[in-house]
Amino acid sequence: MKMFNKEKQSENNIFSLDNTKLNENCQKIVQDAVSELNIVGFMTGYYDENLTITQVSSHMLKNLGYTFEEFQKKTSGSLRNLFYGENQTFLEYDRFQRLQGCGEGQMLMSDGTPVFVRMCKKDAIADDGKQVWVLSVQIDWMQQNLKLINNVIHSAMWRFDCDKSGNIKEVYWSHEFRTMLGYHDILDFPNKLESWADLLHPEDKEATLTLLEQAIQDKTDSVKYDCEYRLKMKDGSYQWFRANAETTRRLDGTVRLIVGTFINIDKRKQSEMKAQRNEAFHRAYTEGNICEYYVNLKDNSFESLKVEDSLLEIFEKSHTWDELIQAYLDNYVVDEDKEAVSHFYNRNFIVEKLSEGSKEITLECRIRIKGEERLVRNVLMRGEKNDGSRYAMIFVRDITEARKEMENILELTRKNDAMDLLLQGTMRLVSRFAMCNLEDDTYKFYSLHGKTPPYDAYGTYHDLIRRIASRYKVVAKDETIDKVISADHIRGMIRSMDDIYKLEYCTEDEKNFKSMAFIPLSWKDGVLEKVLLISQDTTQEKLAEIESRIALKEAYEAANKANRSKTEFLSNMSHDIRTPMNAIVGMTAIAGANIDHPDRVIDCLGKITKSSRHLLGLINEVLDMSRIENGKIELTEEDFNLDELVDNLIAMTRSEIEAHHHNFEVQLNKIEHEYVRGDSLRVQQIFTNIMSNAIKYTPDGGKILFSITEKPTTSLDIGCYEFVIQDNGMGMSEEFQKVMFDPFTREDDKRISEIQGTGLGMAITRNIVNMMNGNIKVESKLGKGSRFTVTIFLRLRDEKSETIDELVNLPVLVVDDDKTCCEGTVATLNEIGIDGEWVLSGKEAVERAVKRHENGNDYFVYIIDWQMPGMDGIETTRQIRQKIGPDVSVIVLTSYDYTKIEEEAKAAGVDEFISKPLFRSRLTAALQKIISGKPSQDARDYLKNIAASDYTGKKILLVEDNELNREVAAEIIGMTGAEIEMAVNGKEAVDKVADHPNGYYDLVFMDVQMPIMNGYEAATAIRSLPKHKGELLPIVAMTANAFTEDVILAKSAGMNEHIAKPLDMEKLNRMLHEWM
Repeated sequence: MKMFNKEKQSENNIFSLDNTKLNENCQKIVQDAVSELNIVGFMTGYYDENLTITQVSSHMLKNLGYTFEEFQKKTSGSLRNLFYGENQTFLEYDRFQRLQGCGEGQMLMSDGTPVFVRMCKKDAIADDGKQVWVLSVQIDWMQQNLKLINNVIHSAMWRFDCDKSGNIKEVYWSHEFRTMLGYHDILDFPNKLESWADLLHPEDKEATLTLLEQAIQDKTDSVKYDCEYRLKMKDGSYQWFRANAETTRRLDGTVRLIVGTFINIDKRKQSEMKAQRNEAFHRAYTEGNICEYYVNLKDNSFESLKVEDSLLEIFEKSHTWDELIQAYLDNYVVDEDKEAVSHFYNRNFIVEKLSEGSKEITLECRIRIKGEERLVRNVLMRGEKNDGSRYAMIFVRDITEARKEMENILELTRKNDAMDLLLQGTMRLVSRFAMCNLEDDTYKFYSLHGKTPPYDAYGTYHDLIRRIASRYKVVAKDETIDKVISADHIRGMIRSMDDIYKLEYCTEDEKNFKSMAFIPLSWKDGVLEKVLLISQDTTQEKLAEIESRIALKEAYEAANKANRSKTEFLSNMSHDIRTPMNAIVGMTAIAGANIDHPDRVIDCLGKITKSSRHLLGLINEVLDMSRIENGKIELTEEDFNLDELVDNLIAMTRSEIEAHHHNFEVQLNKIEHEYVRGDSLRVQQIFTNIMSNAIKYTPDGGKILFSITEKPTTSLDIGCYEFVIQDNGMGMSEEFQKVMFDPFTREDDKRISEIQGTGLGMAITRNIVNMMNGNIKVESKLGKGSRFTVTIFLRLRDEKSETIDELVNLPVLVVDDDKTCCEGTVATLNEIGIDGEWVLSGKEAVERAVKRHENGNDYFVYIIDWQMPGMDGIETTRQIRQKIGPDVSVIVLTSYDYTKIEEEAKAAGVDEFISKPLFRSRLTAALQKIISGKPSQDARDYLKNIAASDYTGKKILLVEDNELNREVAAEIIGMTGAEIEMAVNGKEAVDKVADHPNGYYDLVFMDVQMPIMNGYEAATAIRSLPKHKGELLPIVAMTANAFTEDVILAKSAGMNEHIAKPLDMEKLNRMLHEWM
């Protein structure tokens, strides 16, 4: 950087960086710039990338507190180094070159304090011909204080300077003003009144500008400029702002200066408008109500909110809600409607409806007020969200006039529709016609709407026949059109004034159809002389008739096809059911014959179990399809975890995967929300159906991939999940892919003829996906495999933070030969606050572990994949233990079943096992176990867990009419040590509970379909026993009625839980633990 030289100019020292002097032109520009701001100081410089400073005045240095040398060191000769703050876009080279006039910014004083300055920039030409910039600067301490105040209250400043007549001559918008609207500087928001005025909302513009003008012209200063208006932001949206101002006036009252503030009030304004809309809506909604009141169904009490005078007496005299309803029935409801109204207001009925999830119940009835019959709508709504069956809101709304108005409108609409059809038909009929004189062989066309006739307006009749015959043919007749409309043929068809001759004709390509009618007008000497020819376009009606015939034919063929499909289905089902039944009967007989050979009996029992499961699956598919077709399937909402969903899917398909020696892999992609809400059973059913097909139709040793991806959505409480199941199996033909979701369809392929199935699985799957507003897509090629993509939407649940305070920032090493798995695992660790690292081999892991140990900074945990090339996870663990010792923890990542290596792995020093896929919750749980020192729980043997439970001294009542089912349930539950009593029907169960003291039974397992009294009736009766004997007794439905509506019915009858047959041992164990 060149040294400054000092020289005397205009009684102000100017320091030069390059020993140059200001020529006359530069001095004049400097003076102009200085005069704009009442000189405080100025600088000049070149237009280059650094905006190099060439001169700076001593006033400038003094006001900023710099010596010349300090200034030189601070700026390094660049203007950019002198400014501070967010408003520095004007220092961009292109923008700075285009800027002219006044602006503002923040400069740094010598002590590092940023101060607000006003600037004026102009251009000049130096002696060497280069263009230079001149920047005069004013430090405005008042402005500095105002800026600080504005920052505190989040406002912006603006100012108008006025001439002696009070007219605005200069406008100044502050930087904060511009940034609040989304702009930068005077280039995109110039200091002009129009910059602001043109952005005013059309509805606010006139009033805002008028108030501003009034405030300027009012010399008494009594009119204040204080208003709210909408301004268009730079992004095109409108927001609300508030502006107010104060004026400085001359002695004659004219305005000299207007200074104002500007505040964004959009959030407050939106809240106010929303509150106003809500109030207006509530007022409009309740205006027609003749009464509104709040009911406590349990306490039989009510609290009136609004009651008209006509009903006031019964509200004042009634002390309970039952009394109020009875008075309403007795004094107001007409006799014909009393029974319906009495049922509607029955408390048991209301509680039942609200318990089922109904949000609103309505009933229309007639009441009599002051001798006049009125129609009212009774509306009952859920009172409180958390206790919806106890409280209710009731409205009675007079809809008499509204119903009359609606009936009048409907009647008028019917009349208008009928009249419109009549007019349309008439106008179509007579919009164009021809008068034909058969005697003179002439015709003439007439038009009611000035439309051009299709032929010449007049001419000879035989020429008209020729023209029509050249374009049309007769429909469904062998004659030609020129013959059937000849004069002789018409005379043969019309013998009196009452006769009308009609025929249908169409174009040669049969795309346009018409009907023609000849109406007699006059005879001459007994011979028909004149006729009226009317033609009407019937294309639309005719095509509809043709389409109807085609549709009828297609429906007939579809019915035949469906009949053939069902016949084929029944044939297949007969075969598919008989096959496992034959196995069950045969293996039972073999087991009986080999009762002294335990190994043979165990083998037979295993095959019987497998055949039974298959038979149950066939029956469930048929029942599911039947309920879907009848619209009886309903979805439920319950909390579940994607981790559990995958575990259940693997558990149900694992044995089949292992039997076929398939390579099965699960992948997770960007799963941010594991905890969701939906129908978990139906979701699981979707993927079980698809997975079962992938397993069955993939040759042994094949590959099956199951992946889950969470897709981005705009909703905060709904998640979009994409599930993909892909195999390299047999694949499907394009023809079969078109019908694969139709019921009873299976691929006609010799390769799969031995594979059993109903042909209903995919039809059920698609219907469930559609019920969830989802989508299923199939890609498949013969011999290469299939890919099923299912997209469904699930509600998101609030997830607690997975961060573990004790583990925050602790080092963890991930060891896996799959780089994608490493990166995903480390990302998951980082999300829960752990410092994760990864390597791709066991050898690298041992080297890294030794190096860390030597530095005294061991990893807290090693997460090691079991199956890696070279050194596997167990050997890696063994070597880490040998070189480091037992002080660190080792977790091994495994596939879905690690029983084969568990003993060897623990001997090598493995602390924990985590099954893939690695969900965040699964990893967190394993780390928490390590912290707490608790060993992993093995949940693979459900009966083992049940047998390990000790409920000695507890009594369970088992209600089951089927002897074999009683034996199975008693044997399993009896493993817990609980004492089991039995009842063979609902009535016997009610008697047993009634005959014993309160608390005698700890739990009841209740079947549903039983003789004498079913399970629902029995549960209701137990809950109604005197002295609250059965009120707190836990009752669990144990039934083959396994659909969603069955669960709802059980809980409505008073049961606490529901478990379906055949019994899920894990669920049974959980229920025993919860209720015992």
